[in-house]
This record gives sequence, C-alpha cells and structure tokens, in this order.
Amino acid sequence: MKDNIYSVTQVNNYIKLLLEDDVLLNGIYIEGEISNFKRHTSGHIYFTIKDEECSINAVMYKQDALNINNTFSNGTKVICFGYISSYSKSGQYQICVKNIKNSGLGNIFLDFEFLKEKLKNEGLFDEVYKMDIPEMPRNIGVITSQTGAAIRDILNVAKRRNPNVKIILIPALVQGQEAPKSIINAINMANDYKNLDVIILARGGGSKEDLWAFNDESLARAIFYSSIPIVTGIGHQIDFTIADFVADFRAPTPSAAIEICLPKAEDLQQKLYNLFNSINKSINNKLDENKLKFQLNINNHCFTNFLDKILDYQNIVENKLQKVNYNINNKLKENKFILNSNISKIEALSPINILKNGYTLVSDEKENNIKSVKDLKKDDKVILNFYDGAKKAKIIE
Repeated sequence: MKDNIYSVTQVNNYIKLLLEDDVLLNGIYIEGEISNFKRHTSGHIYFTIKDEECSINAVMYKQDALNINNTFSNGTKVICFGYISSYSKSGQYQICVKNIKNSGLGNIFLDFEFLKEKLKNEGLFDEVYKMDIPEMPRNIGVITSQTGAAIRDILNVAKRRNPNVKIILIPALVQGQEAPKSIINAINMANDYKNLDVIILARGGGSKEDLWAFNDESLARAIFYSSIPIVTGIGHQIDFTIADFVADFRAPTPSAAIEICLPKAEDLQQKLYNLFNSINKSINNKLDENKLKFQLNINNHCFTNFLDKILDYQNIVENKLQKVNYNINNKLKENKFILNSNISKIEALSPINILKNGYTLVSDEKENNIKSVKDLKKDDKVILNFYDGAKKAKIIE
C-alpha cells in the first residue's frame, strides 16, 4: 500500500506534465478581459483573464514580455496565445502567455464607464449633495461581512482610538450577485434605526471581480438617498468603485474609514483643553481691557476730587433752594395781602354791614324779601331783620 502513496509535489508535478503534454492546451488562444495587471520587478507580468462568468490566471515571463510594445492595463480586452501549465508550489493552473494582442475594451469595463458617466451627469457625484461627517459621533454603523477582515480591523482601530463610541455592525454580503441587494437592505435598515451618526460601508481588498458588487446602480442610488452620511472603505488605495464616487466621503481602506469617522479620545481632550484655554484667555483679555478702561475713567477730570465737586454742587443746590423758598414766601405774602384786601371789599358790600348802619331787611313769613310797599297790605305779618336779630311785626294800615 505504501507504494500507492504520493507526495504533494509528485502529484502537482504530474498534473503539470499532463497539462503541458496536452496537444490542445499546448498552443491555445484565449480571449478575455485583463484584470489584476501587475508588472513585477523581475520583469515578469502577472494578470488575470476573465469573461462574464470565469477567470484564469496568466503569467508572461520576462523574455516574452520584452517583445510586447503595447501598453496593457485592467479592462483591456485581449487575445492571448500560450500554453496551459501548472504552478507546482500551489497546484494552480495558469496560461503561460507567449504573445498577446489588443482586442478592444472589455464589456465589463465599458459597463463601468457607462454607469459612471450616467450617474455623474445625473449629479449623484456632486459635492453639493455630500453631507458632512460629524466631528464627534456617538453611534457608528458598519455595513460589511460579519466574518471578514474589515470588521476586525475597524473594531481594533475603534477600540484603540475611542472605546466610548458605540460600533453597530449591520451584516451584509459584500461579494457576489446577491451582495448589492444585501447592502441596500442594510442601508435601509440603518436609516430606519435613526440613531446612527454615520455609516461605514467597508470591504477588505480583492480583485476587480471581488469588488464588482459596489458598482451596482441600485446600490449607488441607495447610498445617494441615505439620510445618514456614508463613508466608504472598500479595497485598497488604488481601488475605486461607483459606491466611492457617490458616498459622502471615500477612505482608501476600512481602517482609514474608521479613523476618519472616529477622532482619538486624546485628540478630543486636547481640543477641549485648547478651547478652554482660548476661552480663558479671551476672558482675561476682556478683564484686562475693562480694567484699563476703569483706570482711565477714574482718572478722568470728571472723577477728580469727586467729593469736592459733590460739595460744590450741594452748595449750589442749597443756594437755589433758598432762592426758591424766598420767592415762594414773597409770593405767599403778596397773595395774602391781595386776599385780605378783597375780603375787606366783600365785607364792605355785605348786607350785614349795611344793617349795622340802621337799615332793616323786611321779609314775609316765608322769608321772601319785601322789595316794595306794594307787596304789603293790612294785617300782613312780616319779619324785620336787623344786624343782630329779627322781630315779627304786623301791618296795621
């Protein structure tokens, strides 16, 4: 039985020989779109050829890459000629490209550019619609895979920078056909929660195909219409998706996204300390300014010998008061004299005083004054009014 046991190396080398000895695979043309294009310092070129459904790794060794004049990049549609082989160390098969020619831009790349231009013309990328990221958030929502590296990186950074801020994970698929719908549902859930200050949409690094879910039109519109600001941290620095263009802020990585949203606790403390110092300095400056104004005012001539001036004004007031009292007394005396004179005149005209001169006032019993003898007849009773009393009388004839 021991004779039937093979090492991994033996199996991988055997598969490599099978692939390289196959007549069909030994000289084959493959058409597809380039992605993950990299030029190694060794001179070799590594990339992936893909269509709508599948992909295959490709390598073009230095001696063949030297003969290539065209400039190839991600999204370029090409026709590669070479042979299928296997990289023994990993057991992965690949095409070893001997020659390559341009076949036009790939459909996937064209779709990306078309959607990007469409959304840009609609204004979804405009800065005027982008919301500000809150300086001191209390609750941060994170939309990503609950098992991916992105959430671990975010939680580690958050714990280090400010453990007092609450991080709320909203799980979603971040790769595959169902990913856009899953992310849209997560965004809607975050907006319904209404207690988040900012949302981070994150995914770790990967190929263009791995990140393609973030180029979905419906997802772009969900990000645009979110009432909560969204920060994207998708892939690496060189990776750009439609979601990044629509988001309120684009961070190069998930870790950078949480750093942007979450200031360090010590930075906040320093900011508060600086603010306190600034306010304290302003108060002291205002006190010094008012103190100087006070000193200038008390040295003003109107405040010099203030008590003496008060005494001077007191004397002036007392003098004026004496004049007022004098004028009032004189006026009272003058009015009293006039009053007494008028009283004497009135008394001189008084009927009582006239009666004192021997005159009498005759009235009937009803006290009606008798003004003429014609008003009397025989036997009428009258009253004779003297200055010192009255007497009744009777007319006899």
